[in-house]
Amino acid sequence: MHTPTRSCLALLAVFLFAAAPGSAFEFPLSDSASRAAYFLGQRRDLSMGEFLARYSKHLPAPKSGPYVSDVLFLTPFAQLVQYSSRQGIYSAQQAELDGRTKITTVEVTVYIYFTETYGAYIVEAANSRSSTPGVRLRSPDFWRDFTYKVLGGDELLEPAELYGEPQYRCVDEGGCLLIGAEIHLSVPAELFTSDSAFVEVSTPDDQLVTAEFNLASLR
Repeated sequence: MHTPTRSCLALLAVFLFAAAPGSAFEFPLSDSASRAAYFLGQRRDLSMGEFLARYSKHLPAPKSGPYVSDVLFLTPFAQLVQYSSRQGIYSAQQAELDGRTKITTVEVTVYIYFTETYGAYIVEAANSRSSTPGVRLRSPDFWRDFTYKVLGGDELLEPAELYGEPQYRCVDEGGCLLIGAEIHLSVPAELFTSDSAFVEVSTPDDQLVTAEFNLASLR
């Protein structure tokens, strides 16, 4: 007598579960998705490069101040494509295991470079001890003077890890000169439930640089 009612409730529960918010992209990666990422990475050709280019935003240069030039937003699938392309001996079976167990974050990379108005050298104004301006090298940790935010839709997402790496240009006889930095943010993949994501960088001169990613078009 109660079987139809119970069946309806069961179907409703399945529907609600399926409609519950989840990742905007596939996470965790299924075995079939991991294999697809493996084979795409193993191609190491133009098609792979074109695919990964969708996960990068190149931004216009500012009129003054530091240049936030590029932002990378690598989903678990894109990370596995990239990882597969860099391996010598690697198998589809290992990719399936890695997709299930190792790749649990979205990896965001921000590239910042110096410009003529924000360079490797800082000119200090003259003071009571010196009548001429002084010059000092900018710290390799200059990237800490910036603020970095990752948003899923309107929700601020807390990164599990944030660190920076100074970038240098070296010449044979002139040594190495600091030219910028790479900043890495690792955000748990399950936090992304919106179809859009934003990476915001606030510079020391109060500029706000934003890169938007349409997650519905990414894997």
